[in-house]
Amino acid sequence: MTRIGKTGITAVILLIFLAGSAHSQQFPIMDQYLVSPSSISPAFVGKDVPFEVFLTSRIEWTNITDHPFIGSLNLAAALPKSMGVGGNILYNVAGPLENLTINLNYAYHLKVAADHMLSFGINGAYYQNVLDLTNAVIADPNDPVLAGRSSISESYFNVGLGLLYSWRTLDACVTFPLLFNNKTFYNSDKVYSHVLTLDRNFLVYLGYLLQPKGDWGAHFSFLYRQTQYTPWSFDVAVRAIYKDMISFGLLYRKNNVIGITGGLSIAKGLKFNYTYEYSPSAMMGKSSGTHEITLGYKMLSKSVKPSMKDYIK
Repeated sequence: MTRIGKTGITAVILLIFLAGSAHSQQFPIMDQYLVSPSSISPAFVGKDVPFEVFLTSRIEWTNITDHPFIGSLNLAAALPKSMGVGGNILYNVAGPLENLTINLNYAYHLKVAADHMLSFGINGAYYQNVLDLTNAVIADPNDPVLAGRSSISESYFNVGLGLLYSWRTLDACVTFPLLFNNKTFYNSDKVYSHVLTLDRNFLVYLGYLLQPKGDWGAHFSFLYRQTQYTPWSFDVAVRAIYKDMISFGLLYRKNNVIGITGGLSIAKGLKFNYTYEYSPSAMMGKSSGTHEITLGYKMLSKSVKPSMKDYIK
């Protein structure tokens, strides 16, 4: 059981940091973006395929009791007149802390010249944080924040923006998932004023698909993340692709996280991807790593792709 008092909230916060969930409260990022960039920015919605849906399960630190878990459902669809709509639902739990995020996305794609496109995306977001006190022992029975409560729940609304520039197989995107700072019950104490809050943050994504003549290709991606009051982070990934049917590659994340990723097209449009991450420094190498599985479907019919108007002509 977790022992919590007014000053003992520090133990809960420490647990959340150890579980890697302090960043998750800002904007959970999974490796799903390697196969579906719309999961990180609304600007990608409806850009490349008429319809896609992906379900992802991420289990972190599998050898640790009450290890973090993230589940995600992401979908996107193209509409006429160069528009796209979509959304995602994300559930994140780490120890006593649970987070539910629901996003609704909209994008508009503008062809400014041959092979050059600008995409504008906006999303509305709903967040709910729940701190489970069911198994907690309250050190101070008179604590007005914790006494007599089985949980602490808070909800927030926020807005995000994304801007994407595409040239042939190159994508360069800047996204602001949270434009406003949301406050929590910790804000009454300056020590916790920026812990487990939803602070402004931004992402920078670069992706390039190398397609030489033949059956083989390669995809390079870079993702940078910056949140107020927390350390910055980045991912670098390289994947080899064979006939758009099989892919495999390596991922490196700041703080010595190394990942191996592989994907398979099970049938026409059906996609499966698995990523294993390991860090020798995480819990002194005893965490047994992180497993992420993504299963999804991409509609491949070109006939229903959105028509992009050439505004230069």
